[in-house]
Amino acid sequence: MQVFWEKAGILGPVYRLAGKGLSNREIATRLDITEIKVEGCVSWILRFLKFRDRLELVEYASSRTTAELHP
Repeated sequence: MQVFWEKAGILGPVYRLAGKGLSNREIATRLDITEIKVEGCVSWILRFLKFRDRLELVEYASSRTTAELHP
């Protein structure tokens, strides 16, 4: 059984916004979902990528974005 964010394709948008340093509340507001759903997505992303904390996610996501924009 798929969970909400898999059905809605929400992981990508949450990853991108979290990578820009937005808070759970800011992400929830932009995507029109609850903070609890954002927390679940961020938690899943951290576990999947084997990151210790959100800062590591922000650093990883921002470096990939910068590298993709400036080859």
